[in-house]
Amino acid sequence: MTYPLLLLFLSFMQVGLFGIGGSAGSQALLENEVITFHQWLTPAQFADVMVFCRVLPGGTGVNVAAMSGYFSTCARFGFWGAAGAGLVSVVSLAIPSALWTSLIVKLQKSESCRSWLECVMVVLRPLVPGLIAAAAIIMMRRDIFSSMQTNPWDFCVSVFLFLATLAGVGLYRFNAVFMVILCGIAGWILL
Repeated sequence: MTYPLLLLFLSFMQVGLFGIGGSAGSQALLENEVITFHQWLTPAQFADVMVFCRVLPGGTGVNVAAMSGYFSTCARFGFWGAAGAGLVSVVSLAIPSALWTSLIVKLQKSESCRSWLECVMVVLRPLVPGLIAAAAIIMMRRDIFSSMQTNPWDFCVSVFLFLATLAGVGLYRFNAVFMVILCGIAGWILL
């Protein structure tokens, strides 16, 4: 059981270490580790996990780590082993954040490092929208949105719900949970 736990620990530690920009920014890294590199989840399963974790209270990254750790080991180790794997995933994702936070607080207190820290922050600020855009592009796959050739109705409904959510949250400032519920109901009715 240690080998899968070690893999989970190292994978989510890496996401926590390099996932700049919070949950939205680290989504591309999570997708790479969970789907592409280790193949713990399929893209459709990962999309379902992401939607479910956005509705749950707490940070999306932590919830995705817990669920990915659980689902990747559930069939092999049963409920309690998978629950332990989820816990290992969450802890390994949180450790780098705690280390980064303590390091930045120490650097901010130091007068000699404050200007250096401001330069680093100027360089990092443009990375966050880029990581969020990369995560959005990664989630736009055929198995999630379907395609115009295979199933035009599903594709059009998916694109419509995506654009409606974008407009609702971006332009009209609706609550994201409200939009998820509304789109879930609309998707259930239309599909």
